[in-house]
Amino acid sequence: MPCDLSDSAELERGLAEAVAFLRSEAPPGKVLLINNSGYGVYGRFSESPGDQVGMLDVNARAPLVLTAGLLPEIRARGGVIVNVASVAAFLPTPHLATYSATKSFLLHWSLCLDNELRGSGVRTLALCPGPTSTDFFKRAGLKEGAVPDAFGQTIDEVVRAALRAIERGRPLVVSGWKNRLLAAFVGFVPKPLMTTLSGYFLVTFRKKRAKP
Repeated sequence: MPCDLSDSAELERGLAEAVAFLRSEAPPGKVLLINNSGYGVYGRFSESPGDQVGMLDVNARAPLVLTAGLLPEIRARGGVIVNVASVAAFLPTPHLATYSATKSFLLHWSLCLDNELRGSGVRTLALCPGPTSTDFFKRAGLKEGAVPDAFGQTIDEVVRAALRAIERGRPLVVSGWKNRLLAAFVGFVPKPLMTTLSGYFLVTFRKKRAKP
């Protein structure tokens, strides 16, 4: 059911189609809702305000609308809601400011939603991967090599981490031990300092490691 998640009318149409499918065509059984669509834009906020608003719609508003609209069907059947956040949810990231903020929203909203849904037959998982082998960096305007390969993961590795977390009933998983270490480290560093460090490293890697 393709639709443009940045377009509110398209989003509502897609939601209506999904609800109708669950009510009339889908076989009995639990529902797995994965809110995975999202993108980033590299650069200063002032350089691309239009892109920032569209990013907010896709990364944050769409998961909220889809989850709200599908929740009655999921509660009736049971299931799991997976919100794909990011390790960026743990640290403010200059030059990816709106992106990291939307992922922070997804992380905290998911944890709260899981708490509120306890006992209803529905669980929520906040999935926080690090750099993953997708087209994310190309779409964001970051050239190949802009982020250290040491933190990278394949799609399969992230999916396996999510499935293990679902099986164990966890509300949060940071995939990859290096990303878990980074997320833990961030908690001990004052946010203003962490903001400076993350912005510095992102700009440095983009300049020094980016390939033409």
